[in-house]
Amino acid sequence: MIGYVLLMLLLEKGIFLLDERMGIISFFVLLLPLFCMIRWPDQPFLLYIGFCVMLIGKFVYAITATPLAGPDENHYYEQVVTYLGLGDFLHYAFEHISTYLFNSSAYPIFGLMYMPFFKFLDVSDPLVIITYNSVMLIWIAYLIYALNRSFFGYEQANRRMYEGWIILGLFVSPSFMMMTSLFAKDVTCVALGLYCTYLLLKRKYVLFLLVMLYATGLRDYAIVYTLCFYLLFTKRFKTAVAMLVVSAGVLAVKIGGLGIVNAVLLTAFLFLSPNPVNLENWETNVMYRSMEAVAMLVALAFAVLMFIRYKETRAFYGIVVVLLFAYACTLVLVGYMTVTGRDLEYGVGTIGDNMVRKKLPILPLLYMFQAYTASWTLKWLKSIRDKRRGIHERPRPVSQIQNGAGHRHPHSPSLPEAGA
Repeated sequence: MIGYVLLMLLLEKGIFLLDERMGIISFFVLLLPLFCMIRWPDQPFLLYIGFCVMLIGKFVYAITATPLAGPDENHYYEQVVTYLGLGDFLHYAFEHISTYLFNSSAYPIFGLMYMPFFKFLDVSDPLVIITYNSVMLIWIAYLIYALNRSFFGYEQANRRMYEGWIILGLFVSPSFMMMTSLFAKDVTCVALGLYCTYLLLKRKYVLFLLVMLYATGLRDYAIVYTLCFYLLFTKRFKTAVAMLVVSAGVLAVKIGGLGIVNAVLLTAFLFLSPNPVNLENWETNVMYRSMEAVAMLVALAFAVLMFIRYKETRAFYGIVVVLLFAYACTLVLVGYMTVTGRDLEYGVGTIGDNMVRKKLPILPLLYMFQAYTASWTLKWLKSIRDKRRGIHERPRPVSQIQNGAGHRHPHSPSLPEAGA
């Protein structure tokens, strides 16, 4: 597989030199064999559908939107055109980081990830970022699959369906589809958070600390969503509650009761953003993400039913709710610092900027939640169908059981007579 990756990059380098847009198309064509080489769940149809939907989404965003949608995206791209060689950029980046240390800007830090990609291929088209982000998305899907396959210890109704649903969901997710089309760090942050979780579970502590240090440079609260996944897979409910208490306590001290109220609202917004009730969120550019929110709302409703119906699911749902609320407390605190830092008014429902970016690091967990609910819901629906069809064997009447072999002749002895 490594050999194929090297061959693919060398081939792409030549194609990009001829035409950058053709290079983007050929990149995705050559990505399909690599996609098939990775050890995925034995569900090729779902994987193929997910990959095709991802490609369609990339095509739609490529022709309808720009990857340079905001100031951050433009600043990241400026580094591509400002530094002609990778060596020039690395000199600037290391000098900046060594000077500012923990106050370093995310621009040169993120550049350490994408600049080698751009400079090796010798490209300058900002649209090329969708190829980099798509590789990150495949890595995210593989990491979440590997984590669930090795460390998911909760009671399951249908493991095969659960794993396939997660992978399909991540590839067709409108939120991921949009964010992978922007020249931004968010998808990389998700991948690094999951990778840190994997390293922590594998007890590779030195490498974990190094990657976490880098991830924190990109996103200050990277440790929070990393711990959310770690505590989920290790089933440490008490530790999760302790993290929630600490998060809520800090929030109460810094903001007061208003912060707790906003954390509760934000926990709901993690499922329901963008708000599907708002008609403006059904415009063309937001419609698919609103559909995703509706799907999450349906999953949430069925999750409540499954929680009541099957006690085996309560351990999973309980820790997920605790972790989401703890994460929401962190986001509220970050949003509060952002809003007050800009001298803006802070009130009920004020959560800061871009909600899609806020929930993206935890979105794989939401799709785990959705897949888990779907698998148990399917089991429940099957049980209803079986009862209606009368498949379950009816219990025999007590009188028939007492009579024993009711089909034997009444005068036939059950045991031979003595001396026979």
